[in-house]
Amino acid sequence: MNKVLIFDSKEKAEKTVAANKIVKLQIDDQRICLARRGGEFYAFEEKCPHMSEDLGKGRINPLGEVVCPWHDYRFNMASGEEADSRCRDLKRYELLWEADQLFVMI
Repeated sequence: MNKVLIFDSKEKAEKTVAANKIVKLQIDDQRICLARRGGEFYAFEEKCPHMSEDLGKGRINPLGEVVCPWHDYRFNMASGEEADSRCRDLKRYELLWEADQLFVMI
């Protein structure tokens, strides 16, 4: 695993990723989604495990789940679990805060 710097300050991270929004990041040859709910950030795979729709187009519901825009599959952002066990769980990426910098483990 590689530790990759994605934001050099918490202020920049919060400015880039608005509350209850999802943004896509390109890290080397891989695209991932980064979301923020409240004060927490979550990183997960870009494509829905069900039929590969872009989760960057999805939304975050009040339960803290990312909802796929195609078929409304819901994934818990903290655990990656699909709400109704209809497909595999969402792949998540570990995030680390060090000295006000945000890193993702790829």
